[in-house]
Amino acid sequence: MALTATLAACNANPALNGPDGSDPLTSADDQMRLLASFIAQLRDGVRSDNVPMWMTGMIAQFATTTAPTGWLKLNGQLVSRTTYATLFAFASAAGLVSEATWSAGSYGCFSVGDGATTFRVPDLRGMHIRGLDESRGIDTGRALGVFQDHQLLQHNHTTTEAAHQHGGTTDTQGAHVHGTTDPGHQHVVPNNVSNTAGVGSGFSVAGNMQVNGDFTTGSFTGISINSGGAHAHNVVTSAAVTGLTINNAGGLEARVKNLAYPFYVKY
Repeated sequence: MALTATLAACNANPALNGPDGSDPLTSADDQMRLLASFIAQLRDGVRSDNVPMWMTGMIAQFATTTAPTGWLKLNGQLVSRTTYATLFAFASAAGLVSEATWSAGSYGCFSVGDGATTFRVPDLRGMHIRGLDESRGIDTGRALGVFQDHQLLQHNHTTTEAAHQHGGTTDTQGAHVHGTTDPGHQHVVPNNVSNTAGVGSGFSVAGNMQVNGDFTTGSFTGISINSGGAHAHNVVTSAAVTGLTINNAGGLEARVKNLAYPFYVKY
């Protein structure tokens, strides 16, 4: 038997891979035959007992933008129901959604496509995949394959404010006057006043004081009360601002550090 030297020549059955060996698992020949068999299984996605290594409908990421053999890129494309009959059977069993439902946000589902010859695969471009809650209570109310937008966890912001002062001015108002009543008064002067003590003593009629009987003429105090000025004040304070600002942070989405690879589905 010729030495198996190419990927295409590898067979899932070790006996069909060369070279021949005499003692299984002991000779270099047999080890090469088993290795070629394992390579064939990886190539074909089927184990030696014909159990598939990759199940139809399985989703995986590969470090390439070109779909590997047996895989379709999950970019929302329409594909043939006959060309990908096995995948269409899987999608039908899982449940196809209408095109309207798919376009409304069920991007993780298969859709009916044109309803006759095509169906649509999910569109996982730019998406993180999350485990479906299924009554656990962490992400309640979710349906299979339905888009969920990003969201920040509710939280508070604290601020520290420096002390500040307000300046103020007062106005003047309420000026008023006080009225007075002065009825006048008189001074009693005895008629028998005599100047016996010499010049400068006793009562002397002089100036504008004139004796008229026992009384002087009327006289006023001349008292006046000036304006009381301003007694009520309005206080007007000047404006003062805290100077506090809370800046925006972040970008257009909340995300973790990540690497991006395309998603593919096995057909």
